[in-house]
Parts: sequence; C-alpha cells; structure tokens
Amino acid sequence: MRIPVTRAKVQTPHTRARRAVSALCIFLLTTMLLIPDIVAGARLSILVVTTERGPAYEEVMAGLRTAVADVLDKKLSVREISTGEFTRAAERTPDKNAPDLIVTVGTGAALAVVQSRPAVPVYCSFLPQSAYAVLADRVRGEPARLSAIYLDQPFARQLRLIRLALPGHARIGVILGPDSRKIERTLRSSAIATGATLRVEQISDEKQLVGAIHRVMDDTEILLAVPDALVFNRSTAQSALLTTYRLGKPVAGYSRAYVTAGALFAVYSTPAQIGRQVGEELLTILDKPGRPLPVPSYPRYFSVEMNERVARSLGFEPGQVGDLTRRLAEQTTEISHE
Repeated sequence: MRIPVTRAKVQTPHTRARRAVSALCIFLLTTMLLIPDIVAGARLSILVVTTERGPAYEEVMAGLRTAVADVLDKKLSVREISTGEFTRAAERTPDKNAPDLIVTVGTGAALAVVQSRPAVPVYCSFLPQSAYAVLADRVRGEPARLSAIYLDQPFARQLRLIRLALPGHARIGVILGPDSRKIERTLRSSAIATGATLRVEQISDEKQLVGAIHRVMDDTEILLAVPDALVFNRSTAQSALLTTYRLGKPVAGYSRAYVTAGALFAVYSTPAQIGRQVGEELLTILDKPGRPLPVPSYPRYFSVEMNERVARSLGFEPGQVGDLTRRLAEQTTEISHE
C-alpha cells in the first residue's frame, strides 16, 4: 500500500485552536440536526408544543401517548407545554435540560417553534400542507431540520374515494383560490393517476364563487372541495353546498364537519389518528437512533364519513362506509408522500 507523504507544518497554538474550533463546528452541524444516539439506560426526551389547550389537541396527545405506552417513561420522556409557555421559556435563559426533539401540534405551535430557531429537530403535526410549505421556506438553505405529518389528505386518496363510492363519476370539478392554485399541477397529476377528468375554475374573490360553481358543474358530476381560505370558509361553505345541492350535484368534502353540513362524503384524519402516527414515528426513532427525521408525509391513518340523507335525496345508494374505508386503504398505501 502506498503511503502518501505530506510536509510537516509548524502548528502554533493559534493554528491548533482555530482547527479545533473548525472541527467542533463541523461536528455540531453534522450531529445536532439528527436524532441523537441513545446510550444504554438513557431516554429520548421529547418536548410537545401544542397550539392551544382544547379537545382536538388533547386527542392528538392521547393518540401519541397510547402509541408509545410501552416505552413511555422508560425509554421515552414526553413533556407537553402550550405555545405561550414555549414562547415565554424561549425568552428566558435557555433550558439546560433541552429536549432531543420538539414535536409541534397545530399551525400556531409550529410557527412559534420554527421562529425561535431551536438547535434540535422539529417534527410538525396537525397542520395543513400549505402551512408547512411556508415554514419550510423559512429554513431553506439551512441543513434539513424540519419535517411534518400533514393534516390534509393526499389528492390521490380523495379522488380514489370518489371513484370507489361513485364508480360512474369520473368528471370532477374543482374551484381554486389564491392559496390553492399553486397545487393545481399536483392535483392534475393525481387525476391522471386515478383515471379522473378535472374541470378547474380559479377565483380571486368570494363573490365569484357561485358563478364558478355553476360553470364548473355544467360538465362535471361532483365537486371536490379543496382547502382554501377564500373559496371554502365559514361564510361561503353553506352557500357552496346549497348551490350544488340545487344543481343536483354532490360535494366531496375534506372534513367531517363538511359532511355534517351537507357534503356527500369526505375522507379525513382524526386528531387521535394523527397522534398515533406521531407516536409510531417516535418508536421508529428509538429503534434507529441517529436517523434523520422522516420525510414530510400525509396521514397514514384516515376515516371516511358519508351523509346518507344527502345521498338518498340526490338519488345515490349510500355505500357501506366500512367497506369503502377498507378498499380505499388497500389502494392508497403508496401515496403518503404525494
């Protein structure tokens, strides 16, 4: 084996100190943004920051704690605080007992934590994909230290539910606003993959909604509601549902509340299901210490809800929700990273 020969250099104390600092910086950059290795007997410390106190956030925490029950307080410690408590703590002297990982629940918590630029990885949950994209832009150019489980569903899953529940309905209408128009390309790709045909309208004002519904439903069979603050909000939802109902066309919603309000059906993930997935990811981290955070993904677990009254009034035979959920799960195991 050939041994390379290098010239000996005189190292002054200043040179050695500078090299030591450089080596330390490289070490920190390559290690602090990964989940730390867990030594024998040590516990992985998780700080959970919730946007607020309330039933939905409590369900997320209950799902998380159930998933990690076997290792909780043995290999895993979980401490929960509110966004306000986190903000006040960040303004004080840094905690000597810093966590190994921060999990956020809700958009407000994710925003507060990311703005504080913590030195540990941040795993966001229970927030829309669009909100996470804004946060990810804020740390662009830095080493990857952020990931998420989104609240909303992948479009392919929503479109496949329509195709399963209403096999003859392949022409689907969509109305996009300022927030959602950026996802049109992804939506069209999902339509191609599921054999659906899209008719898309874009609006920039709430007053344009009813007219857009009439236009888009002229040559489509069902309206797919896509989250957008302008298009579907508390002041427009009822108008949109009434308009489609009068046209004799169903709406596929994106939450249980929409089904209760008059949508034909929806696929969504409950807070407990989101919490369960977060807990399972923490278990994976325990099994594989030193691994980076998982890539951002849509929910693994989901529920299907159908409004049988609306189905019958529009002339549809209500399907079996349990069967739809099972068949949808069989078809969508591969689309969590749309």
